[in-house]
Amino acid sequence: MADKAAPRGTQSDRHGRGIRQPLMSSLFRKGSRAKGFDQIVAGACDYLQASWPEELADLKWQVLDAPTITKDAKAVRRWAVKREEMTIVIYRLPIERLGHHRRTDALHERMHIEEYVFTAVGNLLGKDPWELVPEKYRP
Repeated sequence: MADKAAPRGTQSDRHGRGIRQPLMSSLFRKGSRAKGFDQIVAGACDYLQASWPEELADLKWQVLDAPTITKDAKAVRRWAVKREEMTIVIYRLPIERLGHHRRTDALHERMHIEEYVFTAVGNLLGKDPWELVPEKYRP
């Protein structure tokens, strides 16, 4: 009497629970962290464009992994502004890895990234980043 193998994908362990899911979540799969970072930057830029439609109608943004570092650089840039192109550049790795020691949850991580977007756009417009925030949220 020959045992028939179960169809692929319907196997179970000895307790009948089925095959376990991968140990690593989707957050640690290649590219997904950068994709999430891009989405946060895009969301913040979309919000700012909706809040300041005349000033930011032509706003463009880029997310790059890291800035070019020269020998005489005193710090690692988190963002850059190209005024003539109405573009901000946000550098992902310095924001994620440097100068940010308390990441308690996803909300704080999002706020940390958005802080740099607001700072870059404020610099682009010649405004304090707090001026970009709706009045009801200002300190």
